[in-house]
Amino acid sequence: MTYNEKCSNYHFRKTHTEQLNLITNFLRIKDKNITITDEYDMGTHLELHGYLDYMAPKCPECKGQMAKYDYQKASKIPYLETAGYPLLIRLKKRRFKCKECGKMAVAETPLVKKNHQISVAVSQKIAQLL
Repeated sequence: MTYNEKCSNYHFRKTHTEQLNLITNFLRIKDKNITITDEYDMGTHLELHGYLDYMAPKCPECKGQMAKYDYQKASKIPYLETAGYPLLIRLKKRRFKCKECGKMAVAETPLVKKNHQISVAVSQKIAQLL
C-alpha cells in the first residue's frame, strides 16, 4: 500500500468516526462510554451499531477487582424517531468477571435502565403521550 493510499484510508476512517460522533451528539446520547461503529438505513428504520465499554469496576459482592471478560449479544434498543424513521440501537455491552469470586456483571449506561431494553428517552416519550 502506498503512502497516499494509507493517508486516504486514514482520512476516511477519521471522517467516518467524526460522523458517528456527530450522530451521538445529535441524538443527545451523552454517555461517553458508548461508541457507535456503524449506521444502516434498513428502509423501514435506521440502525446504529455500537458497543458500551469502560474500565473494570470493583465487584459488588466481594469488592475484589473485576476484569474485562467479553461482550454480550447485542441488545436491540428502540430509540426516538429520527427524521421520520424509527431508530434502533444495537448495543453490545461489556461483561466483567471478578478475579476473586467469579461473579459476572454487565456494563451499565444511563441510556437504558438496568435489566431493560427500552431506552429511557422512549419510556419518557410514552409517559408524555399517556
